[in-house]
Amino acid sequence: MALLSASAVGPSSLRAQDPPAPAAVTEPTVIADTAAAVRRPPVSPLGAFGRSLILPGWGQLEVGQPTRGAFYFAAESVFLFMVLKSDARLSAAREEMPPNEERLEARTGQRENWMVLAGFIAFLSGLDAWVSAQFWDFEPTIGPPADGSVGIALGLKLNFP
Repeated sequence: MALLSASAVGPSSLRAQDPPAPAAVTEPTVIADTAAAVRRPPVSPLGAFGRSLILPGWGQLEVGQPTRGAFYFAAESVFLFMVLKSDARLSAAREEMPPNEERLEARTGQRENWMVLAGFIAFLSGLDAWVSAQFWDFEPTIGPPADGSVGIALGLKLNFP
């Protein structure tokens, strides 16, 4: 009896076993691809990092953060100036007669400290450029709450593909 009822239903009940029809390419896929291309940063994070290691502030400038770039460039300029100044003071201390070992040691330490600070600000500039390239289109908004209550609200706009 079960065999008769299965054959009475016929092949229309076996549609689930048919292979799916091939999916057609639609316009939203193309729009999503162009939207993803538009949201790319102007320079890769590694490229921004390398640029800021070479010249602090260059990576930030490429990503569209000129104020931050100017800060890192100015800080690196000050530290390099101080390296040169401490080097001149060390040279003057070396030429003193009789030699003052305490002063030579102090001047050498000062020059080394300024060199470490100059290297640190260059690395920090590169790291900041890398982060800036990662979050180049991140724009939080800070303002009053939308419901009119007292306080400050932070708004984040997230774009999902």
